[in-house]
Amino acid sequence: MRNSVTLRFLKTPARIIRQGLLILLLLFNGVSHARTAFAQNVLDKEVTITCPAQRLDQVLAQLETATGATFVFSPKLVGADRMVSVSARQEKLAAVLNTLLNPLRINYELVGNQIILKNRKAADISTPANTVTESPITGTVKSKSGEILAGVNILVKGTQRGAVTNAEGVFTINANVGDVLVVSFVGFTPLTVRVADTSPLAIALVENADMLAEVAVVGSRAGTARTDVDRPVPVDILSAKELQSTGQTEVGQQVQFTSPSFNSTKNGINGIANYADPASLKGLSPDQMLVLIDGKRRHQFAAVQNNVTVGKGTVVTDLNTIPALALERVEILRDGAAAQYGSDAIAGIVNLALKKTIGKGSASIQYGGTSKGDGQGYTAGLNYGFGLGKKGGYLNLTGSYQDVKGTDRSDPYNPQPVAGGTYTGIYTNVAATDQALLKSRGYWGDGTYGSFSPTKYGSNAMKSGQIFYNLGVPLGGGWSLYSFGGYSSKKVFAQAFIRTALATGATSNPDLYPDGYVPQLPGTSVDYSTLVGVKRALPGGWSLDFSTGYGKNYLDQYAKNSSNASMGADSPKDFYAGRIGFGQSLTEANIAKSFPKFARTQSFNFAFGGQYRVDNFQLSAGDPAAYFTGPLSATKNKTPGSQGRVGIDAADVTNKSRSNLGLYVDVESDLTSRLLLAAAVRYENYSDFGSNVSGKLASRLKLSDNFSLRGSVNKGFRAPLLQQIANAATTSTVQSGVITSTKQLPSDDPRLAKVGIEAPKPETSWNYNLGVTAQAGRNFLFTLDAYQIDITDRIIITENLAVANVAALKPLFTGFREITFFTNQINTRTKGVDLVVSYRNQFNSRNRLNASLALTVNETKITNAKGAPSALQQDTKTAVILIDTISRGLIETSQPHTKILGSVAYQLGKLNVTLRGTYFGEVTAWEKLSKPNPGTSNLHQSQTFSGKTVFDLSVGYTFSKLLTLTVGGNNITNVYPDRVYSNYASYTNGQVPYTRNANQFGFNGSYYYSTLQVNFNHKIERR
Repeated sequence: MRNSVTLRFLKTPARIIRQGLLILLLLFNGVSHARTAFAQNVLDKEVTITCPAQRLDQVLAQLETATGATFVFSPKLVGADRMVSVSARQEKLAAVLNTLLNPLRINYELVGNQIILKNRKAADISTPANTVTESPITGTVKSKSGEILAGVNILVKGTQRGAVTNAEGVFTINANVGDVLVVSFVGFTPLTVRVADTSPLAIALVENADMLAEVAVVGSRAGTARTDVDRPVPVDILSAKELQSTGQTEVGQQVQFTSPSFNSTKNGINGIANYADPASLKGLSPDQMLVLIDGKRRHQFAAVQNNVTVGKGTVVTDLNTIPALALERVEILRDGAAAQYGSDAIAGIVNLALKKTIGKGSASIQYGGTSKGDGQGYTAGLNYGFGLGKKGGYLNLTGSYQDVKGTDRSDPYNPQPVAGGTYTGIYTNVAATDQALLKSRGYWGDGTYGSFSPTKYGSNAMKSGQIFYNLGVPLGGGWSLYSFGGYSSKKVFAQAFIRTALATGATSNPDLYPDGYVPQLPGTSVDYSTLVGVKRALPGGWSLDFSTGYGKNYLDQYAKNSSNASMGADSPKDFYAGRIGFGQSLTEANIAKSFPKFARTQSFNFAFGGQYRVDNFQLSAGDPAAYFTGPLSATKNKTPGSQGRVGIDAADVTNKSRSNLGLYVDVESDLTSRLLLAAAVRYENYSDFGSNVSGKLASRLKLSDNFSLRGSVNKGFRAPLLQQIANAATTSTVQSGVITSTKQLPSDDPRLAKVGIEAPKPETSWNYNLGVTAQAGRNFLFTLDAYQIDITDRIIITENLAVANVAALKPLFTGFREITFFTNQINTRTKGVDLVVSYRNQFNSRNRLNASLALTVNETKITNAKGAPSALQQDTKTAVILIDTISRGLIETSQPHTKILGSVAYQLGKLNVTLRGTYFGEVTAWEKLSKPNPGTSNLHQSQTFSGKTVFDLSVGYTFSKLLTLTVGGNNITNVYPDRVYSNYASYTNGQVPYTRNANQFGFNGSYYYSTLQVNFNHKIERR
């Protein structure tokens, strides 16, 4: 029937669902402050909607979801596949329809609860009798930065005449000279433009940061943008302005002071943590958090952190390789997402969104230092976006350089009594004799205990440079090319603890250092990456995205002013300890489609794709003397290898790779006007240990327009990292004041199987989340989420097993003092609650208030720990324990269980003032007893460090659009953590007054800074 008209009905929910929702709505009406849900006139219903560049029928479906109305129309006659944009906050449906439909020349008529749409006839448009004849007015709409905007609504004020920009940002509208055009687009401040003549108009819209901060795509592989109250999972969105207001210069520290569930603290004298800060979500391990850049997986750091600190045995993703000025915002998905994004996303996701602006940029320089007079340094950065071609291409470049001095918070060296009542002196363990030698030699000042500090315990001195780019170019035919990547080089000047001049000391070398020595441990971390992709949005609703990329990190380690004690006088003093490298190639395809009104649903979004990843881990040998076992090892029990950082042995040189194939399907649907359901399943196959399947189910139930319940269930997994299972390097660690060299065994070492040790397998998890979201008016937002994460077969590194004490190990590992390896040893359960409350109000163009309160409370417990294999338990001098009390504490008590962030930012004209308070809850650190109590099995002692609050204050003044000066202070009340008890071994005779075995908020005290920022804009003209 060629001439027939097919009507499309967007149906209302079934009666039983409607009745149920009505009951729930009445129950929660007082909480949500919502309007009456079923007003007699549907056009009077208030609507909050954000739809950037979507098909008309998809937008109508969302309006149905919000109002319960039914739209009746002919898709062909009204052009239902046209791309439109609309944004409204608590506006009546009638006003929203006028804004949406008038530019499209569509009339509507209300019949009962049905809204009938029909194409407007020329006769329906009336022209005032006393106006001149309208002329076609053309124009182009771009962002203030020069980016072409498609789908912008243009309306002649006071009329029904309107238009929408096309893919090139161009529009044509009939208007008179003197008419006022109202221009509106999601994420931008509406603009009015008066028509002066018939010349083409060039319109630039200004981004509205407040609006942008409420919409996120992360968590939906279909690319559906949703606001806070509409999302089925919790997402924190931190704008670049919020991050920079912290006064911190590195991304990890910026996020630390803007997100309560995120933890990252600077370390001092702490192995690999010197070179890459451990960062974690929800109190879990650093490698249980997945990091993305613009939705693409970021490669991890090369080396494993094996010191006794937070994240022991894990691999971090170094956020500080990305210059902070390159970021538009940071999105934190606080929910398991392994089924959507792959292994490692157990605790959640941190997505770094890059700037795409063109025609504007900023340059900044910050200088600061601590109130103690150390830690001085500067950070300089530059960001600018260039336009490419005529159709909206961009190249956004960022460069930064940082040079900061180290800090020192050590106490004066003061030997303390240890087992047997002796002292650990510099030259001898007899206190009086040692004191006399100190004075006579004069190397350590006046030679009085408590007057000198051989070791500097504090933040490391560092020099780093970074450059990053983000590129996008339209290719024609609907295709566009994108690429991003960068290069980072970071030189860290770390150091170790003092090696004394004791003749009997295992680490001393009196032949070279008759007064003892402090090894210096510089390291250079180099990071580079690039990713290239193409994408296309098709008229039928399909979107395609294909990309490939490669990223690598390597760490070159050195030991200066050091010694191989086993070589005596023949030892060098400076060593190259070797290189640890990790590279990752990534190729993926993502395809998505939106199906409006699919199978009687309000909307249906479908996405699927695949990812192929290849990981490569490398160990390159250091200088031979850095790992050589000299003759004094056997005759005088001297420790072999370079002190502070043992070199990588030539026998341990490694170059191992593995591949991973992942396939996923992700669906999301508004089943009814109130109920959203999302589901995902992912299959992954690793070349070295096989396959795994993860899944996710999430839902959101709107009890009113402004109040929702949400929840999710995730089955996830984390594969053992190649850096963990392939590492074969020897590490030098300090455990309760004792310096020990330990050999980590790769998981494929055949000797492990002989003593009953199985190769690590993936850890699996179940993640449950239940939350509520509420929005009162345009200014107030409230979210509360409770979660539980159960992890089975959690991957850990074992304790250091003394070979001489275990009969089964002695014949297999001759030449090793201690060994360690990775295994699936424990199960854990994490429970927590996250609360976020925010208030925003722009009183006028000169006055704005932003206030927020965020809280996280969580706790991780080990629910089960496996015993050591029976082969290790036979004929041992001491019981073999694969995870001891100290390592348990690192998992359960070393990170704050409570963190509260409160901030108030007020703008008064050109003056900006920000006050932030952060409470870090108490932490507990464990260590071995110097002398266990006779007849007891208690081998450890603990210390609890109380919770503390730090306050940050910054004041900025904008002299002009070009120049802004900010002065501020972090931790302005000069708060320090509790000190380590001086009679504890971990105090290390004054070298460590603040614990290394827990992560709270650092130990540098107050830091004051000033920042000068220059903003510049350049008008972009495309010919």
